[in-house]
Amino acid sequence: MSPVTIFNMPITEDGVVIVDRKQLVDAAEHKHACASPALPEGTTCAAAAPAPPATASAPNSMPELLKALQQAIDEEKATGQVAINAVDQTPESTARLSARVQALLSAYTSSNSGDWQRYAMFNDIHYVRNLVESNDDFELIVLCWSRGQVSRVHNHANAHCWLAVLDGEMRETQFQRAPAPPGCPAPDAEDAERDGSTVYVEPTKVSDMRVGDAGYINDSLALHNVGCYMPALAPGEQGPRGGVTLHCYAPPIRRVKIYEDSKVTERVPGYYSKGGERV
Repeated sequence: MSPVTIFNMPITEDGVVIVDRKQLVDAAEHKHACASPALPEGTTCAAAAPAPPATASAPNSMPELLKALQQAIDEEKATGQVAINAVDQTPESTARLSARVQALLSAYTSSNSGDWQRYAMFNDIHYVRNLVESNDDFELIVLCWSRGQVSRVHNHANAHCWLAVLDGEMRETQFQRAPAPPGCPAPDAEDAERDGSTVYVEPTKVSDMRVGDAGYINDSLALHNVGCYMPALAPGEQGPRGGVTLHCYAPPIRRVKIYEDSKVTERVPGYYSKGGERV
């Protein structure tokens, strides 16, 4: 696949978006200025003609982001993909969609939009998943992490997983399955994993992420965990309560595998809130 651009940002052949955050923010602010009724009569915005295609519009509100994500998936389906997931798509289609979704998430999280805050509910005991919207194609979730909260190592049930940082500082650690340590039982084969299977994992990559950063993972690439390693605030110190991340899964994940203490546990992921309302 030949390299392409999204929002005038280059994309490498393996689908990685080279993000210029200042460019994204400037574009979002310019978009609002062009749409403002305060422009003098007869004045036009130089960037407004000709109008860019809808796929190039950087979203800076949650409704715009949801619409753009659905459009990205619909247009990928139109290329002939039978299903949108990390197993049935061609590598070219996956790279193309991944680049596009990463760019959309990065644009939104870099836009200084505050409308995500209505979904940002925290819990002092455990990180929580706050559902924004879900349909047959994808789900969009705001995850809130108090300082020190970290997820367990998990898979993504053959779904695409994109994540971006809305607030705070986060860390993603990727893991691969590993051979058994000396004296330990042999691990079960990956294609035979089930609840209670013996599996060993080891960390292979660590990525620190800040506001505007976006990433992608699927089960063929790695397992991972995500956490907010920001230190606790000192008495009287001001700062974010923790980290907030935005996750897009395509299709929605209905069952997940947890890798902990050399065992696999299967779980049905739940939500702390839906549409900004506690459940």
